Amino acid sequence: MKEASFYIDGMSCSACSSGIERSLSRKPYCKAIQVNLISQKAHITYDENLISLEEIFAFIAKLGYAPSMLPPQSKNTQESPQGLLARLNALDAKLLPPKRRLILAIIFTLITLVFAFNAMFSFLKPHAIISLELDSMIMLFSTLVVMHMGRNFYFKGFKALIVRNPTMDSLIALGTSAAFLYSLKGMVDIFVSHAHTHLYFESVSVILCFVMIGKYIENVSKEDAKQSANFLLEINQKKVLKRAQNGEWVEVLAQEVQKDDVIKILPGDMVLVDGIVIEGCSSVDESSINGESIPVLKNVGDTLFSGSINIEGALVLQAMQVGSQTMLSQIFTLIANATESKAPIGILADKIAGVFVPVVIAIALVAGVFWWVARDFGFGLDVFIATLVISCPCALGLATPMAFLHAKAKAAKMGVFFKTASCLESLSKITHIVFDKTGTLSDGLEVFEAKSEIEEREFLSIVRSLESNSAHIIAQALTAYATAHNAELKPVQNFESIAGFGIRGEIEGKTYILGNLECIKLHNPHTTNPFVDCVDSKLAVYLADSQEILGVLYLRDLLRPEIIPTLQSLRAQNLHLTMLSGDTKESARASAEILGISEVIAQAKPKDKLEFITRTRAEDSHAQILMVGDGVNDAAALKSADVSMAYASGNDVAQNCADIIIYNHNAKAILNAYNLSKATIANIKGNLFWAFGYNIVFIPIACGVLGGFGIFLDPMFCALAMSFSSISVVLNSSRLRRFEIL
Repeated sequence: MKEASFYIDGMSCSACSSGIERSLSRKPYCKAIQVNLISQKAHITYDENLISLEEIFAFIAKLGYAPSMLPPQSKNTQESPQGLLARLNALDAKLLPPKRRLILAIIFTLITLVFAFNAMFSFLKPHAIISLELDSMIMLFSTLVVMHMGRNFYFKGFKALIVRNPTMDSLIALGTSAAFLYSLKGMVDIFVSHAHTHLYFESVSVILCFVMIGKYIENVSKEDAKQSANFLLEINQKKVLKRAQNGEWVEVLAQEVQKDDVIKILPGDMVLVDGIVIEGCSSVDESSINGESIPVLKNVGDTLFSGSINIEGALVLQAMQVGSQTMLSQIFTLIANATESKAPIGILADKIAGVFVPVVIAIALVAGVFWWVARDFGFGLDVFIATLVISCPCALGLATPMAFLHAKAKAAKMGVFFKTASCLESLSKITHIVFDKTGTLSDGLEVFEAKSEIEEREFLSIVRSLESNSAHIIAQALTAYATAHNAELKPVQNFESIAGFGIRGEIEGKTYILGNLECIKLHNPHTTNPFVDCVDSKLAVYLADSQEILGVLYLRDLLRPEIIPTLQSLRAQNLHLTMLSGDTKESARASAEILGISEVIAQAKPKDKLEFITRTRAEDSHAQILMVGDGVNDAAALKSADVSMAYASGNDVAQNCADIIIYNHNAKAILNAYNLSKATIANIKGNLFWAFGYNIVFIPIACGVLGGFGIFLDPMFCALAMSFSSISVVLNSSRLRRFEIL
């Protein structure tokens, strides 16, 4: 099996995207297919032994769409049109961009309406300046102009009908074509017998005009919401100042920068690579990465991340991560993956939209024929057109992706990134939150006391040398303490990490073990502990050789200042909170009491955390568990939870294991992400309620179920109502922009 991602141009509603998915999924070579209406991107898993990607593209093209490896915008700018028809279309697109098409459609629709009213009431005006025949000719001309402005509805709609994959465009094309052809017949009657026949040119023009207005507003909103995803495409085309071999600064493209190159960042410039500051001092805005608006002071030795903005002085940095390895690139990869994915609630809406259009066409035909028989052909045609035009699969299709798009944009401002749309939905359903303590509830550790049986400098040198090979948060605290005491760094051989216990390695031919007392006893059961004071109430890390314990370091938590109000808010929402800690029972309980967490699991190893989640789920079948960890020792627990969250770290563990990544290292992001997920799902449910409600109420009325009370819907009103239905979903989704970040 082979996977491929590509773009599909020409989709106008969810019936398009779901139709492509449905058509391809029926093929034996297609294992999985997912098409995103908003990003216009598809991801397929297929058997390359049965078919090639080019043949898949040809199949999609037969459905009426334009697949390509390039985004539609870049494809249009890079490809030269081939053939006379293609060149004419390219010229037409250049002369008549969407906004100009809409303006012309509105102008000629107004002209059609003026002469339609003149023709309609001509029998009341025997002295009319313009004759009925000339009125109809002007209406025909202006209607043809409007139809030309909206010709894509006909091209796409009828092509979709031919391949038996009808869309919203098919509904518009069918309804307006029927009205137009009937009006042409009426014109023949006017010119042949001078009969006063009602024409439907104004209905054709108004329907197309209203739909074009709705589509224009909808597309503007979608493009506005997609801007952040397109930002990464422009990054690699920006230029940076790079130090050449002769020492001069030269401008090069960001994509040409290699690791270890020296880059100069001027005030106001964006940092385009991850690197270490080697010269200068300046304040840097990192809000694009972590959502924090307060600038951070950067000095020599500090790390700069791509996407930051240099505010004051010039900075010189050495590139450490470039291209796809930079933090900004990883963030946009998360955004892209989340945008392309679909949540269960969205998949359900797409399935409904996929069968919606054929059902509506069938209902419209039945209703039209019924009223043709009951009254006359003209009235039956009115009902047929009204039923087709008022139905709105677009509202169903936009309900989910538009809300998710705005939610992800808001999450990015908070420094929170969802890997998939489904994890955002899952987060809204959680009932339990399980916290790893160290590095999650606490902002690291600090050594406050050290004791040793050997010379202190030698003791700390061994500790620093061993822990320099580990990225664990305890290792960071021990290394920082040893470095502050000028401990020497020595080479380590045969290093081994013992997850949840400690580490082991050889220094100058001698084996040392650094870890908790259980780890020491495991490797040397006969070792005695000379440091028995306060062992039960402190987090202690021991150093031992093959014979005896050489020293101990006592650590304490630095609780995050924002964590207590965050936990209070989570408890207020009836969430069950649990803390898992590798500390002793007394130390863990002391921290839990400060934090206000009642359930505490102390001395928890990685397997204990996994077992706790499994046991909780077994005891409560309705439990939905969020695991919040540091992404290092919590990998198994993060994977096992219904949804998981981790702070971004310098390694890839967190991003590989967690569903949600927090880049600003602020505990409030946990609460913000949960509240945003609930607001998003509530917004989607509201969108779907109105989209379903609109169609359920108005389609029967358009069919004439209230005809006994004399209530029928005019096709022009139906076009206006259909456009407002889509616009209302788009506008309701945009309310997520006003979501308040705590």
